[in-house]
Amino acid sequence: MIRIQNASKKIATNQVLTNISLVLKDGACVLLSGHNGCGKTMLLRLICGLIKPTQGQIDFDRNYRFGVIIENPTFFLNETAMYNLKYLAAINNLIGDDTIFQYLKKFNLYELRNKQVRTFSLGMKQRLAICQAFMENPDVILLDEPFNAIDDKNLKIVYRTINESKEKNKIIVIASHGLISEDCAIDNVIEMSEGRVIKVS
Repeated sequence: MIRIQNASKKIATNQVLTNISLVLKDGACVLLSGHNGCGKTMLLRLICGLIKPTQGQIDFDRNYRFGVIIENPTFFLNETAMYNLKYLAAINNLIGDDTIFQYLKKFNLYELRNKQVRTFSLGMKQRLAICQAFMENPDVILLDEPFNAIDDKNLKIVYRTINESKEKNKIIVIASHGLISEDCAIDNVIEMSEGRVIKVS
């Protein structure tokens, strides 16, 4: 469980988050909803520790490992998909090539594994980002606008992967300004506006 208690964040003179209080439970899939610039991405950055609260605190029940897509995924564009995933996997050294192959196959990228990422469409790059978010079996999965440019066939695979992770007791937080298919098992919707949580349903 992750507890966010009265967390606020100020960057220079800009108040980006104000008095956020939330409980994120293991096995829950949560949607962060709101217009662009409302604070969704900043809240994801706060949860995974990329930024620290100016006020308030975040408490973790245990030492969670994170899988993250935040803003536009960054890859070595002149390197292959396989090179990029191996490079990322080497940071924690938790998985080998077989697991990377498994996720490339899951998201229909295996046949493209030796292609340079610069040749990928936006949807392919998005699926590659989803591969890296899931491949190390993280405890917490944070996905910022993960469905952009993904075709219907692969969207179903992404939804299924999210649902499977939920069943494995992961914490999943999805930030999206649009509607999400009922195929994705959302437990709660957290609506944000101007850096504040305005409704939880």
